[in-house]
Order: sequence, then structure tokens, then C-alpha cells
Amino acid sequence: MTACHLVRSRIDHTRHGTPSHFLSRKGLSIWIDLDRLVEAGRQSAFFSVDRFNLLSFHQSDYGPNFRRPGKVIPLADYARAQALDICPDLEIATVHLLTFPRILGVAFNPVSIYVLRDAVGRDAMYIYEVRNTFGDMHAYAGRADSGQAILHARKIFHVSPFFPVSGDYRLRFNAPADSAPVRVLMRYSDAGKPRLTATLRGAREQLTNSGVLKALAATGQWPFRPLVSIHVEAARLWWKRVPFHRRPEPPGPLSRADDVGGR
Repeated sequence: MTACHLVRSRIDHTRHGTPSHFLSRKGLSIWIDLDRLVEAGRQSAFFSVDRFNLLSFHQSDYGPNFRRPGKVIPLADYARAQALDICPDLEIATVHLLTFPRILGVAFNPVSIYVLRDAVGRDAMYIYEVRNTFGDMHAYAGRADSGQAILHARKIFHVSPFFPVSGDYRLRFNAPADSAPVRVLMRYSDAGKPRLTATLRGAREQLTNSGVLKALAATGQWPFRPLVSIHVEAARLWWKRVPFHRRPEPPGPLSRADDVGGR
């Protein structure tokens, strides 16, 4: 089993209601085994872990290390510590992370997903790490008790200035095997009505020298692209006169989500 895969994807955002809005773009993520970072860093001359490269992954960008100088806490240890609190009855065998890599040292990750699995490969817990353009971060974490886990989380973190901090999320991740497609669904509702649906649909590929170059060319990725895209769409929403909500004081680093299965 490979320590790190590339994930080429299609990312769609649909804003429901009036005015409606839709955006679709190509994405390039990595699916990395947080217990095998040394091995992952040796897969390609164009990919490194915790150091600069064409593509790179830095633990300092995530979890307890985000914007906190000092010794870097291994992310696998951080995820297992959360699991010890949320699902102490389960033994976590593997911890993977789906995230955007740095490109030439630059990255912005609106959402990164930790997937914790038990000894038989069953999803045991998820951590959805969400960031905004103001430099804040919050994580929604919950155990996966059902076969097709859908987490329900109350929205307490300011993401887009065009939505209030109210309502709730339905969060679903599906990638049962290394060869299976990666599917992510995030649906935001407020007052019982859907307001935003975001999806990521992708396929895992080998992280090799040629794989990195081909994936970058095929997806048109470059430094700052997610941030530029976000601000372009924000300008379009402002032009449509969508109400603007100011950033409130951010909440604590992590809150709990519940598995509601197919409900």
C-alpha cells in the first residue's frame, strides 16, 4: 500500500436559494498516511514532507501546530489523542489525511479531512479541519458508528462572510479502498433549508515524478489558486448583492459531530 497518493478531482459548490450561485473547478489533493511520512517523502523527487519542494506537505500547517511556533506535534499522534477522547473503545490502526499540498511552498486548505480506521480497515472517526481566509481554523470531529457515516455538526465557525454562523452541516466521506474513488459531500443548511452543497469527486493516482508533473499540468494548479478563486467568487456574490456577515470571534479549536447515518 502506497504511503501517499495524488488525488485529481472536480470540486463543485452550489449555493441554493436566491440568488443562486455555482462554481466548478479542478482540484489536486493528496491522500497521505500520517504514520508513514518518511516513506511518503521518498516517493518522488518533486514531493517532500516538512520541507520545500514543488509539492510538499508540512505538519506545521495543521491541527495543534497551526500558527503555533515551537516543536511540531506529529499529526498521527494528535488524531489518535482526539480518538482517545471521542471513541476510547476503538483501536485506531491507520490515520490518513485528505488535503491540498503546498505548491512551491504555498497552500490554502479550506477543508482537510482526517480519516481514522480500525484494524479491519473500517472508518472509525473523522476530523474535518476547516479554515477561513481570516487565518482562523476549527475542527469538527465525530466517530463513525454506521457503515455509511454521515456526520451532523452544528455550525459554530465563520467560513464565508456571505453566510451567518448558524445552522448545521451534513458531512460525508467515502473512499473504502485505495483503488476506490474519493467522494466528499458537505451540505450546509440553515432554518431547515439547504444553503450550500459542496462536493469533491476524485481518483487516486500514484505519486511519482511523472505523476506530479502530469497532475499539475492537467489540473492547472499554481500557488495561491484556491485563495484567488475564493476571492473571485466573493466578488461575484458581492455583485449579486448577497448580504455580508462580519467575522465574529472564533470558537475553540474543536467541536463534536454526531453520526446520523442515512438519516
